[in-house]
Amino acid sequence: MTPQLRRLALAFAAAFALVALTTGYWAFVAQDSLTARLDNPRRVLAERRVKRGTIYDRNGAPLAYSVGEPGEFTRYYPYPDLAPVLGYISAFYGSAGVEAAADAVLHGDAGRDELSLWWGDLLGAPPPGRDMRLSIDLRLQMAADEALGDHTGAVALVDPATGEILALASHPTYDPNHLEAEWEALVSDPRAPLLNRATFALYQPGGALQPIILAAALQAGLTQLDAPYPSAAVPIIVGDLRLGCLAAPGSRALTLAEAFQHGCPRPFADLGQRLGARALDQLFKDFRFYEAPAIVIPTTAAPHLETTSQVPLAAVGQGALNLTPLHLALAAAAIARGGELPAPRLVIAEQQPDGDWQPFASLSHPIAALAPEYADQVKALIAEGHQALALTGQEGQSLAWYSGFAPLDEARYAIAVLLEDGSPQEAAKIGREVLTSGGER
Repeated sequence: MTPQLRRLALAFAAAFALVALTTGYWAFVAQDSLTARLDNPRRVLAERRVKRGTIYDRNGAPLAYSVGEPGEFTRYYPYPDLAPVLGYISAFYGSAGVEAAADAVLHGDAGRDELSLWWGDLLGAPPPGRDMRLSIDLRLQMAADEALGDHTGAVALVDPATGEILALASHPTYDPNHLEAEWEALVSDPRAPLLNRATFALYQPGGALQPIILAAALQAGLTQLDAPYPSAAVPIIVGDLRLGCLAAPGSRALTLAEAFQHGCPRPFADLGQRLGARALDQLFKDFRFYEAPAIVIPTTAAPHLETTSQVPLAAVGQGALNLTPLHLALAAAAIARGGELPAPRLVIAEQQPDGDWQPFASLSHPIAALAPEYADQVKALIAEGHQALALTGQEGQSLAWYSGFAPLDEARYAIAVLLEDGSPQEAAKIGREVLTSGGER
């Protein structure tokens, strides 16, 4: 064989080896990732051929289900406002929310061995989709959406005893039934309707931190509720802005409890300074403010940053810490249940391959954030809920918060409301409407 033919033969051998390696990689190593891709034509055909599992609320009301005949199944959402939680599934734009997080169950693959899945694919008979049940109460969800209305913001409602999430409202929202037709408008909308503000938007907490700062200061023995605070009404300077009391206290001197009920930030800057950076940081850790709540769908949390040089600002919620409305709802639940922070839950049960239902375990665990006696002292002060204001750092823009629980004894609901550029009074009105609607549950 001539040298030229030898080089040509080697080149062909190398090319065939490269093709074999590439084919082997995609056929075996990357098989699972390719199969799972929502733009995989085989998967799209399977979704249309095999009925995807139904998503129910806690009482059995369907929230998402497939309609049509085999080969033409499409996904339908009877209550579109829940889209920030349920998400969507699309051959063109992927998936989001519960549809993405629980795809293996809804698609029918979860819990099945590789051989049965392979055999089903070979025969053209993939496993049927399986159902799942959320902790969402559709009646309470509808109440939250109605109360939030045209406001830009979010509502998070949880059961303090179990941590189960009863409602998550985020406005503006979108209709997943028309996702593909409206996609371009949705992604270009400056109001960000695809964003789940209840679990994935981080906001300056401002005065929303006051209940836990007060409880921590009482627990540390740094103050008493009847301690006088003659400078309570003096505003806090935040950059070029001034942050004062929510309600004008008049000319008389206030006690700490009265300053708290008037929404005055000055005493909390002082208490934060006396607590110190380490204790303040530990308090935020105990309330899991630096952790994204583990509830199956995407959530987020602020990064853990040092607050040593910003202790007074951190204590009044104008430092580096940002929260989601779900974080604050869980904090309100902790105050309501004697200082124990519940473990949040969104998925409460899923159907097994044999058709039986199995409870879905919580992805975290409760934690004692405050001693009961001090949580109870603060609880008594916010029987009607707690209104708060935060400055966003931009001139003229603010955030309004409300947190609360009901009923006062043996609370069944804890809530957080966030309004972008709204008023604390509006946030309180929304929160109380939702809590009142829960009385019929």
